[in-house]
Amino acid sequence: MSTMSREFRSRMKGRVSRVFETPERGSVTLEQVIWYAVIGAAAVVVVGLLVAAIMSYAGQVPTG
Repeated sequence: MSTMSREFRSRMKGRVSRVFETPERGSVTLEQVIWYAVIGAAAVVVVGLLVAAIMSYAGQVPTG
């Protein structure tokens, strides 16, 4: 059991040291945030247009 815990601690130390060796690893830049916001807004607009088109078409279908 102690061998497994030593191996686990060794792996964790290696992972932690890799994270701290590259300080910008995983950082999100302002440019990326802006792109995500633009893409998200475009997706909302597209979904809104699709819903509006479907509702408009559904209103024209005779039901009775």
